[in-house]
Amino acid sequence: MGTQYWQHPAETITFPSEETKGTSTVQIYTNGSKSEKGVGAGIAIYMSGDFIKSLKYKLNARCTNNQAEQLAILKTLQHTVNIHAEVKTATVYTDSRMILDSLKNTNIHTILIEEIRQQLTEMKKMQMVHPILLG
Repeated sequence: MGTQYWQHPAETITFPSEETKGTSTVQIYTNGSKSEKGVGAGIAIYMSGDFIKSLKYKLNARCTNNQAEQLAILKTLQHTVNIHAEVKTATVYTDSRMILDSLKNTNIHTILIEEIRQQLTEMKKMQMVHPILLG
């Protein structure tokens, strides 16, 4: 991804506190993994506490666990835009501290991290998504 597409440093990503947990219409859980069986990303989507959908993605065996985690978050954000609800706020739960730290660090510019930043910025403008780290 060329530097012309990088997010401007003034457009920082903020992460709400754990206090907002449970206040969203949509709750999404993400995970990425790599094992001898392959690399994959998984997503579970709940609306008002009720399970509505799961998404699975198989990645190339050369991909890393971190790339699988990043893809899960990106796909989650892209899918959330299409969820129909009267009041739509979504909380994305991830167990990857590394990904959240990468999103906050403006010196990291991998393709997936930049795409997540761009998607979050667009959704922030629409006041839709609040990512929270599960501890």
